[in-house]
Formats: sequence, structure tokens, C-alpha cells
Amino acid sequence: MTRDELAAFDDAVLAAAADEHGVSTARLTDLVRTHQSNVRDLPGVEDIVYEWRNYFHQDPLVGRSEAAYYLALPAHVWEEFVEDLGIEGPERAALLAVHDRQARAAEPEAGVEEARLDGDAALVLTRP
Repeated sequence: MTRDELAAFDDAVLAAAADEHGVSTARLTDLVRTHQSNVRDLPGVEDIVYEWRNYFHQDPLVGRSEAAYYLALPAHVWEEFVEDLGIEGPERAALLAVHDRQARAAEPEAGVEEARLDGDAALVLTRP
């Protein structure tokens, strides 16, 4: 059995990011769920995290918990994801914002290095 795609996302964080960008919470929730599902359709969350950790000059893993991986990736990594979702403007901004907000709001046990999120794009991947 796999974990719910939204397990790593707090309802209040979703609502705040949606409100900030003028997107309905229901729409943003759907985008987050679809994005998580699309990532799971790749070779596997653990595999993609492993690949990114070996591919990029600086290890993008900035924290992890039982529920999620927290990554700081070059912004271009998001381009393929938003293109697959067919989104731009406020929806794109809201999706990236919810990932950034959620990474910064992660429980202390996750050990997220927030300073690393300042120069890169946050990506939160719910662990299966």
C-alpha cells in the first residue's frame, strides 16, 4: 500500500499558498496530488531522489522525515513538472509556493536546512 500523495502537506499550508496566489484550495490540492502522482510514475521516488543526489553538484536533499523528502533543486527542474501539468501563471506560482512553504514548515525532526532553500527551488516529495 502506498502513502496518500498529500501526506507531507499540511492543509493550512495549502490554503495559505492558494490564497496568496488567487487559486482555489481545491485546485491547488489537485495540482499537488497530480504532481506527486506524476513523480511516482517515474522510476520511483527513492530512485529519483538518489539520482538527483548524484547528478547535482550540491546534494539537493535538505531534510527528510517518515512522510517526505525535502529537496532544494535548481529552478529548471520544475520546468518539466509544470509543463506536464500544463500550468502557468498563478497556478504555477501557487504550486511552487506550497512546496517552499511546506519545506520551511517541516517538523523539526526532518532537519530541513532552510538556508539552502533560499537559493534553490523547494520540492517536497511524499514518501511511499
